[in-house]
Amino acid sequence: MQPYERAYPDTDIVLIEPDHRDPELYLANTFGYAQRRHLAEHAFQQTRHLLRSRSTSLSAKLRRHGITLDHAALDNPKAHLCAPAKAPTRVGRAIANLQELMDDLGHLTGHPAGVG
Repeated sequence: MQPYERAYPDTDIVLIEPDHRDPELYLANTFGYAQRRHLAEHAFQQTRHLLRSRSTSLSAKLRRHGITLDHAALDNPKAHLCAPAKAPTRVGRAIANLQELMDDLGHLTGHPAGVG
C-alpha cells in the first residue's frame, strides 16, 4: 500500500483483508462445496469483528467521506451472512457426503468438482 500512500498523499486509504494467521480461511478446501457456506460465514464474522475492533480509528476516517459504521449491526450477536442451515435430512446428509467424496476424488485425480 505504500506506493498508493506516496502517489496519493492527501487521501484516506482503508485496507480490509483477512488475517493471514487464520488457518480456517487459509487451510480450507475452497473447492469443497460443503465448506463454502461455512467459510463465507466465518469471513463475514471476522470482518464484523475487525470493524468493531477498529471502529474508533475507522469512524473518524470514514466520517470525512460521509460514511458511518452501523454499530447496531456490528454488535448484533444474531447477525449472519446467511440464515443458519437447517438440520439436514437423511437425504441431505447423503448428498453432502456424496459431494465431499466427489470433492476428494476430484482432488486425487486432479479434476476438482466444478472445474473443467
